[in-house]
Amino acid sequence: MGEVRRPEPPASLLHLLHDVHREVSALSFPFEVEDAHRQQDLAVRVATQVRSHLLPRVADDATPAVVVLGGSTGVGKSTILNTLVGREVSAAGVLRPTTRRAVIAHHPDVHAVPLRDLADAVSAPSIPPGLVLLDAPDLDSLEESNRDMARRLLEAADLWLFVTSAARYGDQIPWSNLVRARQRGLQIAVVVNRVPAAAWKAVRADLLSRLDGLGLGFAPLFLIADISPHEGLLPEGALTELREWLTAAAGQHQSRAIIKRTTRGAWSALHDNLLDLADGVARQAGMARLLRDATHRATRGPAEDMVRAVTAGDVAAGAPTTRWLTLASSGGALAPLAQPERTARPGFRARVRDQRTAAARQLADDVVAAIETLLCDAIHDASATIQRGWQSSGAVHLLRGDELISADAARDRAAATTAAWRRAVDDLIGAEGRPTARAAALLGEGGLVDIVVAGAAGISGASRAAADLLGGPDAIDAARRELVTAVREAVQDAATPFLAVLRTLPNADQATRLRVHASELKEYLDAV
Repeated sequence: MGEVRRPEPPASLLHLLHDVHREVSALSFPFEVEDAHRQQDLAVRVATQVRSHLLPRVADDATPAVVVLGGSTGVGKSTILNTLVGREVSAAGVLRPTTRRAVIAHHPDVHAVPLRDLADAVSAPSIPPGLVLLDAPDLDSLEESNRDMARRLLEAADLWLFVTSAARYGDQIPWSNLVRARQRGLQIAVVVNRVPAAAWKAVRADLLSRLDGLGLGFAPLFLIADISPHEGLLPEGALTELREWLTAAAGQHQSRAIIKRTTRGAWSALHDNLLDLADGVARQAGMARLLRDATHRATRGPAEDMVRAVTAGDVAAGAPTTRWLTLASSGGALAPLAQPERTARPGFRARVRDQRTAAARQLADDVVAAIETLLCDAIHDASATIQRGWQSSGAVHLLRGDELISADAARDRAAATTAAWRRAVDDLIGAEGRPTARAAALLGEGGLVDIVVAGAAGISGASRAAADLLGGPDAIDAARRELVTAVREAVQDAATPFLAVLRTLPNADQATRLRVHASELKEYLDAV
């Protein structure tokens, strides 16, 4: 015989539910793609269902059943709750919406009150100990927050008292929620308030027909007679039938049965909802991946243009090359570097060397300024291209607003990049080449670094001079490679703030984890 499968111990199920709640609570659906709004709402409802309904049931099977009074605006939910409690605990009146925060009534002996974090709790001896009564905000409230809260509370319910009135029982919004509640296995009872005596039979027959059409013909139906306009509680005896039914439902075995039936449906719905959410997250992750690829592509062109400019020596074209030609010509301060056979007269060596070092610095400054100009444009263009890509993708609303690099900021980044490169060149001279005695005689401190900077940037005469002073071209080649890396990274860094936003968006791993949790949940359900 095969080994008999046993259900997971409660501790394992609690661990799974906590994982599910954490994962679902962290979900977002920022891209306006298929079903995004519906799945965002589903994620909120699933998180509420797990936190407020399933976790309490698994952790403590003695938790009272949650009975939610829900329905349209102005059908008398609060008045019914107040009458069942025996005093006014939930605001009722003509101002809409009257119920701005949920109120939950419980017996004084009930200390572990479900949904205490979502509702104002009040105790009343008239409430049976086996259940709690919760007056939810209106499903069709003018305030979106109230509508959202009403739907969340229904996800946490074990039994829904669908409260309507003879004038409003055909409203579409509560009936659509009724269908969804039935699909997840929620137990339902219907209360029709303010029913005129003359319409009693017609309303009852029509409602029974509607309920039967939804597969809810078994749902208890309570009609409350219409009375003249009044304030306060309903007359004594108006809710006798409903009160007696609630008392019976609150009995230990009956309330456990209600909870068990609803929870069984909730487990199945949770499994399906996790797979639904996983599909939605996968679509969102696909959009995020496309946006990430587009963001990287936006830096690729400007970065490669900068790399080509460096490797081709174009960054030194124009003013830097003209200055070298001037300084290295006959009589120029740097002529001995370009014409090795020429030497300075001994009496003027120190003074002329200082002039030569200053000239080398001017040359290097021109080169660096030219690099900075090109690099600043490349950084700014890359950032602006990324921004336009996010706008065309309809994703600009995801940005914080400080991701676009301004022209001033791009200039600062370019300057920081070239300053770091010059320091790196200084280090390279010691690592890649040994200055000759002639180098020390011709140039003062920093002069050799400046000539290498000019040579690495593409001034061929400066490159030959630097190789002569260092005994080979290794340091110049290494400096050019360092510059290529530096400008490429500087342009690519324009994408960094955008990529930081993308890291907060849905990813494929989230979808995978949701599917794994759905599989784990199915294993548990198959075993019980």
